[in-house]
Amino acid sequence: MSLIPLERYPGLPPLFLDFARGGSPLYPDPPTIDAALARGRELLDHRHSTPLPARAFRFRGAAGRKAADDLAAGRAVAVLAGHQIGLFTGPLYTLGKAFDAIAIARELTRRGLPAVPVFWALTDDHDLEEVARTARPGPDGRERLVLEGADRSNRAPVGPRPIPDGVSVIVEAFRENARSEEAAQILEEFARRSAPGQTYGEAFMETLLDLIGEEDPLLVVDPLGDDVSEAARGLFESGRERRADVAETLRRAAEAVARAGREPVVPFRSDLFPFFAIEDGVRRRVETEDLDRVAEKIGRGEARVSADVLTRPVFKSLVLPAAVSVLGPSESAYHAQSLPLFPLFGAPVPILMPRTFFVPRGPAERRTAAALGIADEDLLDPQAWSGESTPVPQAERIGEVALRLDLEMASLGPSLEELDPTLAGALETARRKATYQIEQLAERVRKAAERKDEVALNRRRRLAAMILPGGEPAERVYPPLVFLLAWGRGVPDAVRNAAGNGGTIVVIDVDAPAQVQAEESHAG
Repeated sequence: MSLIPLERYPGLPPLFLDFARGGSPLYPDPPTIDAALARGRELLDHRHSTPLPARAFRFRGAAGRKAADDLAAGRAVAVLAGHQIGLFTGPLYTLGKAFDAIAIARELTRRGLPAVPVFWALTDDHDLEEVARTARPGPDGRERLVLEGADRSNRAPVGPRPIPDGVSVIVEAFRENARSEEAAQILEEFARRSAPGQTYGEAFMETLLDLIGEEDPLLVVDPLGDDVSEAARGLFESGRERRADVAETLRRAAEAVARAGREPVVPFRSDLFPFFAIEDGVRRRVETEDLDRVAEKIGRGEARVSADVLTRPVFKSLVLPAAVSVLGPSESAYHAQSLPLFPLFGAPVPILMPRTFFVPRGPAERRTAAALGIADEDLLDPQAWSGESTPVPQAERIGEVALRLDLEMASLGPSLEELDPTLAGALETARRKATYQIEQLAERVRKAAERKDEVALNRRRRLAAMILPGGEPAERVYPPLVFLLAWGRGVPDAVRNAAGNGGTIVVIDVDAPAQVQAEESHAG
């Protein structure tokens, strides 16, 4: 395992880099374990007890049950992570965030602060275009796979939606990547979880818990659950009563981001209230002029509340004793505008910590990178992958030999013609044949070098398909399934062992089982 400076990760927004480095006025608390310990002790000292009962959490095993009971009773603090749900759990970094929460909770517990990792699954989101798609490494690089209906016209929460029959076609596409008996078994396990008719939310949560295992208990929250929905209604009503203060706070928060020289990711709009309402199965933004009507429907049980990106962080801290919240780039940007809302609602502010960034690779990828001379710190730099044509000094030397021979033989012409005029023609024939043969040799040397370049180019393409598909880090493109099929069941443990290095890029070397290594690797 090696580390790469965060600045080498492509496409990170400046606001996230400000947050990850610490010291930004937009993020007043340092992103450290020591700060988390202090914040967690404050929560326990105040006997902060979550309104969520143990039944609101999904978990596995006796350890999960104890974690849920401890959290509900106020005997432990929460380390939060969360993400949009996705097919086969979505990109690998979603699993990585869960393991980050587990690693931080484990460290806090080791230092004497009982802590429980909690994953907030965004089942109430309506972005089906993002949820119902995935990708795999194909023969020509990244291959996108999209389920029918995956477009932005959907307005229904994605969690309760059934997975369509077309998922079977996507599973069959992944079968090409299942080159061992173990890989075939892994694919079948994923296929059973995401079978046609199963809901996106159920498939996501159960697959995530499958990958985590029972070694470290993880609690999963479904915001569409009854207990969470009831708490969301309370927050909505509290915000409605303070609507003017909420609007003014959000206006000032956007201005503060702009004063810091950064672009607010959520432009302030006085005509919008920072919540969604789910009416007749449709999730719509609440407009300020419609706020009272929506509130009446919510009060009668005819509509449900769904927090938006600015009120969701506050909501989490009101229903969970959150000592830490693990954030990715987009979430950190939202929090820059959300943090001023916390005191307005009386919510304790968790310590914000950046997620770990993962660069997974197997034995074949490691060998290929070494053979191509790509250093670890350059794995996410497309410029370092371009490669140059192999110089061919041998062909140049052979060409020089041909030229000297041609000149030497031409210089013999006068003396041979004086000796016997008929030798001049023979000399010219010999000169042409000799130089032609030598030039042909030089050409064969050049062709050999071109073939070598082509081999190197193909190896770069295959390596890029696993490490940097389409110029994006693989953790953002492929689900865990891709890496499990390539390198076996050790992938989750490799991610688990690398997690907890927030704000850094970790190169994970996964040692594939012998059976998997015996098969032809995609990067071989």
